[in-house]
Amino acid sequence: MLLNNNGISMLVGNPSFIEIDDNALSHEECDILISQFEKSEQGRGAVWKNGQMGIDLSVKDSIELPNLRFSKGDLISNLIRTQLQSSINKYIKKYSHVSHLNTWKVEDGYTFKKFERGGGYKSWHHEHGPKNQSERILAWMFYLNNASGTDFMYYSTVSAKRGRCIIWPAGLTHMHKSQTNKGLKYVISGWIGYEE
Repeated sequence: MLLNNNGISMLVGNPSFIEIDDNALSHEECDILISQFEKSEQGRGAVWKNGQMGIDLSVKDSIELPNLRFSKGDLISNLIRTQLQSSINKYIKKYSHVSHLNTWKVEDGYTFKKFERGGGYKSWHHEHGPKNQSERILAWMFYLNNASGTDFMYYSTVSAKRGRCIIWPAGLTHMHKSQTNKGLKYVISGWIGYEE
């Protein structure tokens, strides 16, 4: 066993199932996406707490674009859709057993967040939860700039690198949170879940 950046034992020799796809987005695409974020209506990011959605800056301190959906066919969705599918295909090629699960799909809704200095998703969490979150299998995230990364409780920290896409299991084995944020950080993230 080895210790990760958080001083927690990690299994050695077992895969983490956290896949990193560098240059999934070009620098130009990242710049376009950040520009779209800054030109769009924004709001504080909410979080599930005590069975309801609400704002709690001690848990998640973010500025987000509301109600993003691939089905809207907007510029942001169209720009990331193909690149996301390419990263998912690489994941499935490496972990072929995923393709044997029941029918699944990329969830329509996703998030686009900006974390300012000191912000981030500060609490350990995973991507399963009540209501519509129980069907999630995998989570995905694009980093749009070089910034503070993502800490995984039982695995190594993933650095935020411009254009990088990461995909990881959504369950409690992959508890994670933002590294302490030292500057601006832009991420787009979402989920892959079972078909209903």
